[in-house]
Amino acid sequence: MSQITLEEIKAHCQADDFTDDDDLLADLQGVAEEYVQKHIRRDLEAELPGAWPPGCVHAVKLLVAHWYANRAAVAVGANSEVPMGVRDLLAPHRDL
Repeated sequence: MSQITLEEIKAHCQADDFTDDDDLLADLQGVAEEYVQKHIRRDLEAELPGAWPPGCVHAVKLLVAHWYANRAAVAVGANSEVPMGVRDLLAPHRDL
């Protein structure tokens, strides 16, 4: 189950006034939630269903927005690496 509504994702990505990208945003959200859980080496769905830590939820939003704005693996003149803020947000929740 997603931690964030599609409407919240769309607002964060500034894509809330149209529906053309709803499927793409939903796909990116699923991948971002999976990324977060794998990065912190925890199954938050099992541990905290519907109540992820705010930092983890915001990391999902940052990832979706980053991937939405940078759809290619490489962009000339643009930095398309995963934002460092995501790692910082997830660090306290990582199971070492």
